[in-house]
Amino acid sequence: MLAANLLNSFYWTRMFGVLMQTSLLRTTTCIIWPDNENFTINWQQANPPAAAVVNIRRHDLEASFAKDVVDFAAKRVELLNDYVVLNPFVEKLTLSIEKSHCQSFIAFQLDIPIFIDAIINASRYSIWRSANNKFLFVYNEGDLSEEHFQHRFFEDQSSILLVERSIGNPALFDLKTNKFVGSRADNPKQLYPLDRFNAESNTFQYGNDLFPDKLSDLQGREVILAAFDYRPDVVLKYYPGAPSRDRAFATNDTSGHVELDGTEERILSTFCEKHNCSVHIDTSEADDWGIAYRNMTGEAALGMLARGKAEVGMSAMYTWYADYVALDMSMYIGRSGITCVVPAPKRLASWLLPIEPFQPALWAFVFACLCVEIIALLFIDHFRPIIIALSENMRLPFKNSWARNFEYAFSTTMMLFVSQSNKGTMVNFAPLRLMLFASFLNDIVVTSIYGGGLSSILTVPSFGQAADSVERLYAFQLKWGADSEAWVAGIRDDDSEIMKGLLRNFKIYTAEELTVLAETQEMGFTIERLPFGHFAVQDHLTSSVLSKMKIMIEDIYFQYTVAFTARMWPMLDNFNEMVVMWHSSGLDKFWEWRSVADYLDGNIQKQLMASQYSNLDDIGPVKLGMSNFVGMLLLWLLGIVFAFLAFLGELLLDRMKRAKQLAALDVDEMSGGIKFN
Repeated sequence: MLAANLLNSFYWTRMFGVLMQTSLLRTTTCIIWPDNENFTINWQQANPPAAAVVNIRRHDLEASFAKDVVDFAAKRVELLNDYVVLNPFVEKLTLSIEKSHCQSFIAFQLDIPIFIDAIINASRYSIWRSANNKFLFVYNEGDLSEEHFQHRFFEDQSSILLVERSIGNPALFDLKTNKFVGSRADNPKQLYPLDRFNAESNTFQYGNDLFPDKLSDLQGREVILAAFDYRPDVVLKYYPGAPSRDRAFATNDTSGHVELDGTEERILSTFCEKHNCSVHIDTSEADDWGIAYRNMTGEAALGMLARGKAEVGMSAMYTWYADYVALDMSMYIGRSGITCVVPAPKRLASWLLPIEPFQPALWAFVFACLCVEIIALLFIDHFRPIIIALSENMRLPFKNSWARNFEYAFSTTMMLFVSQSNKGTMVNFAPLRLMLFASFLNDIVVTSIYGGGLSSILTVPSFGQAADSVERLYAFQLKWGADSEAWVAGIRDDDSEIMKGLLRNFKIYTAEELTVLAETQEMGFTIERLPFGHFAVQDHLTSSVLSKMKIMIEDIYFQYTVAFTARMWPMLDNFNEMVVMWHSSGLDKFWEWRSVADYLDGNIQKQLMASQYSNLDDIGPVKLGMSNFVGMLLLWLLGIVFAFLAFLGELLLDRMKRAKQLAALDVDEMSGGIKFN
């Protein structure tokens, strides 16, 4: 018995030594050791690889956590907060992947089904991920049935190697792999033999590659895309006989035949042209971008990836971290900005017309000039009699009133300002003449400039500001909305006051509600700015609506678009290589222009681009009407009202003065009569 065990150990050691040195040399390997002592390896004889080996034994998992260098407690709390179901085996695999970067895995016998379920979860729970995983499953002939190899895992993973030891000759090991390629209807899970290893002679029968390249030629394998019609990134055109099929429809339903196009979809289609696969779309739940959760649930398109209903998600998906922790993402496809179309600037109220020619700073300067003129005339008029008396050796005047001087200075300045003269006064004092002359010249210049500005404003209408920048959108407290939470997912974690204020004014509406609200043109509507200057426009933003709107001159925020994929999708590296080639060839720009020309309204694109600078339909000379003079009439009416009030005040003061004089006269008469008697 001891000799047999030593011989078995020798065979396993030799077989593993060859596999580790040839196929698992450069990656960290996690080995899930069974309780069965038949699977023992003498590493001194096997010459283990230079890369790290992580040994995991399921029978003492709980005790092994205390010996780990890294504490899993914080990670456990994080995962439990995401409502995931954990067990020690999943925790150990998650820790090994995240901290040791395991990319190769070896499992034995009846641990294989348990390992498959655990690795699917652990690959999602770990924030570190690899697109080059290899799986080695070892078992004795007859110990596992075909049912153990019918898991979806064998359909989704390409780098799987099964080592089956022969019962009749323990030195012989049959090496098998899964088909993976070909149509899913042809059962890509099925196994086929690769080679045979003889541990006695330490040779392979055929010398085949134990992890053959299955990705270069996928032999028509379907790549399932979760997306919805979002032009120009993804375009869906349904008609009988279309080259692809929507899995949301029954197999024999011709209305599910669809033609796929669009800037992003062409990347996937070109990828399949290169690797001999076909693109099938599933829109059964993809009515929105949605969200994916770590516990293998989710909503809409991203939720389909989380539940395994699709492999790739597209339709202008951004680098959302909340989804990244549950899924994989490709390298960036393009830079995309979120902006708004907002109500166009409105004409300024006409009652402000008299003050529009000058800016506030210039009005302040005019007011200061008038004050200087009044003060100068006040002092010159006050000291004029004194100077004249002194120069002519006359007696100084007995009384010189500051109030009368101020009345003269103020009335003269105002009359000069409105180009009127004081005909009742003869000026024979040289300093006063010079001051009046200087004031008259200054007032002529000011009133001429004011008249020219008023003339231009009367013929070219003036408009207020639009909420066409992030600061003004926040300052105006303009309500804005869209049809999905995805439009603001990128700024939900932004702590700046402006972004918080914008989020308070954001609201989600249905497509029908947006159509109705767009006609009111009293709020902002989200729009996407594409990498090369075009815009993804939704249906509610028609040409008539946009004629009264203006696009913001800057983005609220921007992010990079990607394609989300299921975790451990084996074709991700090849897809990323395709995206790099796409960028470097310049096709990204060409395809955007081509898709926009084919599927978007060119007039709307021009309208949006033009509105970035202005969207004022009535710019230019206009016929004058009563609305142009409302401000002047208002000023005239105010003058009439104040003049009438001043007149009433003068009458009242005069009446009070007369009454006071009559009362004084009566007192004098009464006192005189008494004295006479």
